[in-house]
Amino acid sequence: MKVLNLKNIFILYKKRQKKLGGVFFSETGEGRDLDLEDIEVCDLGGWLVPFDQADEFEALYLGRKDKEIWDNERWDNMYIFVDYMFDGNSVSVKFDKYEYDTQIFEEYETQKEVGTLKTRPIEELWKELNIPE
Repeated sequence: MKVLNLKNIFILYKKRQKKLGGVFFSETGEGRDLDLEDIEVCDLGGWLVPFDQADEFEALYLGRKDKEIWDNERWDNMYIFVDYMFDGNSVSVKFDKYEYDTQIFEEYETQKEVGTLKTRPIEELWKELNIPE
């Protein structure tokens, strides 16, 4: 039985990203926190950058050049999510690019910029997005 520790989790992530042909740069924890004996694990969001572009991205990433990263659609298209799957003593990871409706976010940003953004109860948003309460 393999012990789930920080080193083994990173080896698992590294093997999976190598198989996908890139380097994963984490940006956010996406929730589903799980406390194991000596580590905490959660789903992640970040960029899976092809090996041949990783050095260029790494310079921006380590230089905290967030604006340059987000303003370039090239990097935006590499944004991906990593979900862990835990089954008994086994853990695995899944890299996935969830598509979302960017129009909602664009409208929000436009309203925020021109000062017309209004808040409303979360229940209204659930109905608009067809999310059951």
